[in-house]
Amino acid sequence: MEVRAEFILFGTLKREGRWWIAHCPPLDVSTQGQTASEARKNLVEACELFIASCLERGTFDRAMKELGLTTLRPSHPRIPPNAFKMAIPPSHLVPSF
Repeated sequence: MEVRAEFILFGTLKREGRWWIAHCPPLDVSTQGQTASEARKNLVEACELFIASCLERGTFDRAMKELGLTTLRPSHPRIPPNAFKMAIPPSHLVPSF
């Protein structure tokens, strides 16, 4: 079976000392980088891995429900003014077998 989906999420950035912390509130995924650009890139990768892991383990629906998200009627969280959009490409979500 092949699954194709695209997730349009958002992330936030904040600086803590010499590190940039990136967070994706809808998935509750966080990461860091030495630059804002690196933190953003790391966040996209972390979100890709989170979604792919859920799909591989068959826990995607449960994880989305626990996060308050559904595939039929997605919730629209309040997006902070300093947020940035990020697309998770479908090609990264389907595990290779």
